[in-house]
Amino acid sequence: MYPPHTLRPHLAVARMQIRLSFHYRTRAFSQGVGALLLIGLQAALWTAVYSGAGDDTPAGWLSLRQTMVYAAAGTIWVLCLPNLGLARQLETKIRDGRITTELLLPMGFLSQWFSAAVGRSLGITALVGLPAAAVGGALLLPFDISIGYVLQLALTSAIAFVILFNLSYMTGLSAFFIRRVEGLNEVREALLLLLGGSMMPLSLYPAPLRDAVVWTPFAHGFYTPIGTLVKDPFVDTRLIVIGLVWSVLLTAASALCTRGSLRKLVIAGG
Repeated sequence: MYPPHTLRPHLAVARMQIRLSFHYRTRAFSQGVGALLLIGLQAALWTAVYSGAGDDTPAGWLSLRQTMVYAAAGTIWVLCLPNLGLARQLETKIRDGRITTELLLPMGFLSQWFSAAVGRSLGITALVGLPAAAVGGALLLPFDISIGYVLQLALTSAIAFVILFNLSYMTGLSAFFIRRVEGLNEVREALLLLLGGSMMPLSLYPAPLRDAVVWTPFAHGFYTPIGTLVKDPFVDTRLIVIGLVWSVLLTAASALCTRGSLRKLVIAGG
């Protein structure tokens, strides 16, 4: 039995997810191949959009190279970070009752799923993200890389991970209250696509729309870390603080939803 308030069970859950990622590596590699094809399509699309303007002429805020790195990194980002797969997995376990065995583990339910998400992301990053980063390093190298840049990138990435995890977790947890969560999943994906900047950098949006969407949590699950990566000048301290506040609020909301959901399970189960 693990002593209370120890990290060992969480590390064990994370290690298990890493092993599962390597066990199902064929799926990860196939997703990586699909991502490469999508990156090639995006590169062709953005080259066509910028054709005639030249790489040094920005469209809005970003140059062609920044925009292409943004599109490539964003494609890998979606693959490695918590997504709708987490919500579907949680919904399935709630439906078939496997959630009851997880409640017997010597750790909190929310922290257990967070550890599993960390492990899965680390596994997929090792299989797909790091090779892609090594290939993309030639594109990133011309950027002025400093300690401050690395720290800001690490901070915005951590904030984005927490936000995306909580959005997926609460979507999956809604299976306690509604019959199917596909509709919520589709709404979540659409909001990430339109308001998160996964379709294009938010700095290229019309100014009124851009200034409005940065106040939503979706922008900080995608745009803020990828914008930091490509040194988008619109990503500043204000945006990072907004993202940090959202990560705290969503974590608190997840904790409240977990408490209410498990209370419903106990009452329904007698």
